[in-house]
Amino acid sequence: MFRVAGLLLGLAVLLIAAPTSAHHSFVGSYDSTKLITLKGTVTKVRYGNPHIFFSVDVPGKGVWKVEAESISKTRAKGLTKDHLKRGAPVTVTGWPSRKGKPAIGLQSIIVPGGKVIKIRGTAR
Repeated sequence: MFRVAGLLLGLAVLLIAAPTSAHHSFVGSYDSTKLITLKGTVTKVRYGNPHIFFSVDVPGKGVWKVEAESISKTRAKGLTKDHLKRGAPVTVTGWPSRKGKPAIGLQSIIVPGGKVIKIRGTAR
């Protein structure tokens, strides 16, 4: 009986810990002391939680991975799935990856039509 209870307790701890370990610190992943701006074309989109990710092909700099906020937060700020279609021209500004990878944490984006959408004020 105690073995079963111990196994169930251990399983519960693993199930609770798994989602939290997958969610990272934004400021731990991106350099909050630098901002970069990239202009290119959306090539890939993962529109899901906990964060929206999309890729931008930047001429002369390759493909960059962009991490935004959650769907509800980006939608509240005006960024929708319709803005992030493959082939859409965008200009993204954000904090570069601390690991030197071609990746940024999104601060703002200029979408087709010229609308500027601010996503984050700081790299908290």
